[in-house]
Amino acid sequence: MKTICGIALVVVTVGGCSAVDNVFCDNGNCGWTDHESAELSALTDLPAEPPVDTSNRYAGSPLAQQLGRKFFSDPRFSGYYTGNDEIGRPMPFGRVAKGQAMNISCASCHDLKNGGADTAEIPGNVSIGASWTTLNTPTVINVVFQPLLMWGARIDSLWAQPIGAIEASMGSNRARAAWTVASFYRVDYDAIFTEYPVPLQGTIAQLIPTLSSEPGKVGQCLMNPDCPSNCRSVKDDATGATGCFPRFVLDGKPGKKAGCQPGDAAEPFGDAFDCMAMDDQVAVKRILVNFAKAVGAFESRLISRDSAFDQFMVDVRAGRANESTIISSDAKKGAQLFVGKAGCSDCHNTPLLSDSKFYNVGVPDLGAAVATELDCPKGGTCDCVTPNNCLPWGVRDGLVKLQKHPYLRTSSWSDDPNDLSRKMYMDMSPDAVGKGSYRTPSLRDVALTAPYMHDGALPTLESVVAHYNRGGDANVYGDRSARIKPLNLSDKEQSQLVAFLKTLTGAPLPSELADPPELPR
Repeated sequence: MKTICGIALVVVTVGGCSAVDNVFCDNGNCGWTDHESAELSALTDLPAEPPVDTSNRYAGSPLAQQLGRKFFSDPRFSGYYTGNDEIGRPMPFGRVAKGQAMNISCASCHDLKNGGADTAEIPGNVSIGASWTTLNTPTVINVVFQPLLMWGARIDSLWAQPIGAIEASMGSNRARAAWTVASFYRVDYDAIFTEYPVPLQGTIAQLIPTLSSEPGKVGQCLMNPDCPSNCRSVKDDATGATGCFPRFVLDGKPGKKAGCQPGDAAEPFGDAFDCMAMDDQVAVKRILVNFAKAVGAFESRLISRDSAFDQFMVDVRAGRANESTIISSDAKKGAQLFVGKAGCSDCHNTPLLSDSKFYNVGVPDLGAAVATELDCPKGGTCDCVTPNNCLPWGVRDGLVKLQKHPYLRTSSWSDDPNDLSRKMYMDMSPDAVGKGSYRTPSLRDVALTAPYMHDGALPTLESVVAHYNRGGDANVYGDRSARIKPLNLSDKEQSQLVAFLKTLTGAPLPSELADPPELPR
């Protein structure tokens, strides 16, 4: 017994719609089983509104969204190219020469007119910002629906991600970011974050002439001949070293050593940030957090809707699957394969086309900057022996970082520290996740986000489908999921599946989101 075209039949068929089926079909969905229709229906209809994020009370503010849009596109929040990857290995090239200003923004690596991903990536290179990252740049479109962010699931909110990006992929630092806000966005910022007005006085242009360029004292106040009254004299009790810093330093971030070591070349910017008064350090962090909450408010509006697939499903629900011309006949066959023989919807389900779970899908770790266990020796920046920051472990490493993250929804920086919506992940044992597992990405707009997989190893949708068809690659790192098995799709079926994936591209984002905004000068 099977149900097809709304009629219960006892027939034996190889596939499609048999002659007996055709006799009884009374609508245009002949050949589409109730199961296929239901499974495909479950993949459409993204919620009309993004989920409420109580940890960011500014998320729904139009003013915060507008400010976040400017922050997202402003290259003045970037720093300098390091010439290395994120674990310190020298890389062959970059967007600019080593040591030069990057002049990039969030939008440089998340092109909102091309799926919100890094269109400069090529397979094997992953993303290149201030350094080479070890992972493919994930899209920012539709991430508001994901419970955890990043391939390794190490971040639990939209606003926590830009905080780390400032000092990582953007190559800047929290003090410089605070001064950028003070110099160009003070009025707009203060109008939104009324409880935390910018405490930095003046602008970058006014501060620079007051600073020394003397080796060992770069960024400190000019002596006249002693430390000026508007600057802060500090001393390292352990070594006796002294320094003279502005109340709010121009460049600075926490160092590795506790306390203030003025002029220490081993610490960032001569340990300038750690030599600030503690209350002022907190004030700078607050500006950085609010910068990130504005960016998160903007990103919550980046939603891909109204794909050809979504439109086609309107016809399916109306009983017009076969006569619908919204997608091709090959794409229709691909849709049936997606929820049937190919089994894609086992993991790529829900209207997001992601179950938001974690799998090792048998992808080889390829590329100059992609870290393997051999690149992560004991005591290294990437350490898989201790382990400490074992990047190749994927989510197993990411959950460790998530559970220790300083900017959680439950942290003091949250607008709702009682937000327990991610508790299941905080309670999850990292050891319960297979090594080399990564978060299931959404497939919405997937045709725009090449290269694919966590390390960008696969250049095209065709190569992705071929990868799954052969059951993943042999001898890959980690604990491959039992779900990854050969699919036995024919060449024709593989091309049909690709045709379906290309129907998942949504309508372009409106210009008020995708186009670069006018920035203050």
